[in-house]
Amino acid sequence: MKQDHTGGSSPPLAELFQPGCKVWLESGGTNFGEGLYYLLMHVKEHGSISQAARVMGMSYRAAWGKIKTAEKNWGIKLVETQVGGDTGGGASLTPEAGKLLEGFGVFRSRLEQAAAEIFRESFG
Repeated sequence: MKQDHTGGSSPPLAELFQPGCKVWLESGGTNFGEGLYYLLMHVKEHGSISQAARVMGMSYRAAWGKIKTAEKNWGIKLVETQVGGDTGGGASLTPEAGKLLEGFGVFRSRLEQAAAEIFRESFG
């Protein structure tokens, strides 16, 4: 049950709220944010676009489309694919995609830390 904070003493705002922020990179009309970040992380983890799509709750076509659109708009290859056969197909990230994931992870983490610090200074 929700507490009524309209009368008397209210809890400090720093206890009532938590900071949040969304982070993305923009280039060529395509954003790199949480969705594409996690899609590529799952491709890296599972070695498969279809498995990454399944984990993300999206169709293979949608996942592949997001990757291809980003590659086209940014002019860099993100994923290398291997056609199936006796050894089976698969997918792996290019070195550029690996750098993008690593850099974005650090960037996002540092921005979240900065936001938490600014929140404490502003509301603490």
